[in-house]
Amino acid sequence: MTNTYLISKKIHRLLVLIILTIGLLMAVTGLMLKYPSFAMEYLPFLNLGKIRYLHNSLSLYFSIVLVLMIMTGIWMYIYPSIKKFRSKSSTPPDDQTNG
Repeated sequence: MTNTYLISKKIHRLLVLIILTIGLLMAVTGLMLKYPSFAMEYLPFLNLGKIRYLHNSLSLYFSIVLVLMIMTGIWMYIYPSIKKFRSKSSTPPDDQTNG
């Protein structure tokens, strides 16, 4: 059970980096869509159709990574409680050990 916690912790860290990257790209493309005059003036080689397509495509991956990150985060949150509960139920009470 500890292995699943450690694996989920590693996966969660990787997902944090991925979601930061995707989120940053989505923020930039979202700002370009919000302020198209800025995008047209300083980035004339990009058109709004490509920016919109990129933003729309990234949103699917962002959602998938976010759901996976939530699942690993929930496991890391509840794992200590599960471990504490299992350790209490596996040890006998003190008054019965010395008879």
